[in-house]
Amino acid sequence: MKRLILFDIDGTLITSPASLAPVTAIRQRHGLEVSLEGIRLSGLTEPEILTLLLRSAGWNNAQIKKELPALIEELGTVYAQEFQEGSVKLLPGVKDLLDELIRPDIVLGLITGNLKSRARTKLEDVGIWKYFSLGAYGDDPHQKRSDLVKIALERADFSPSDPGVYVIGDTWRDIKAAVEAGVINRVGLISPRHPIKEFEEAGASIILSSFSETQKVLKALGISSV
Repeated sequence: MKRLILFDIDGTLITSPASLAPVTAIRQRHGLEVSLEGIRLSGLTEPEILTLLLRSAGWNNAQIKKELPALIEELGTVYAQEFQEGSVKLLPGVKDLLDELIRPDIVLGLITGNLKSRARTKLEDVGIWKYFSLGAYGDDPHQKRSDLVKIALERADFSPSDPGVYVIGDTWRDIKAAVEAGVINRVGLISPRHPIKEFEEAGASIILSSFSETQKVLKALGISSV
């Protein structure tokens, strides 16, 4: 069976320093002071974050829709300016798992709220961008995260109901997006910040505690060892 395994990035494959780039981008382009305080960012896409911030400043949906493309471009510039090499860290077991998954019958991809340029910068910093042949990103057209799942599936030429499709993420939003897109294998990666209950309620079909033990992860995914 051919498989498509789609990974979230932050909290799933890597950790990286928190960023105030959305706040900075809005300040630089529109002179508005907004705050990320109180916003639970995990699982949100960059346009969703910008939208929440602009709404907090009193903007309506029409204003946001008009200005969002230019603001996303500004955000990409801010991220590039602030990035520091060596600031990204691989989570335990990620490299070993990816090495094990490089097989002719497996396609590896990404589903992330990051802009594509930022996703590439982060993953190149830890040497794993090369493992992924496709993806769907925060600057792809979408209304919600499940749209990104569908985009990635289309780019890989898989259908949502294909039993070989897996979506892996560390937040309930990743799981909810997979459910809404019709994906069968919805893999939750639990952590102290995102406990098992969140994933069960969101509809995870597989739950992992980490990628540390490669063979256990492969078994959970129904993939045989080479």
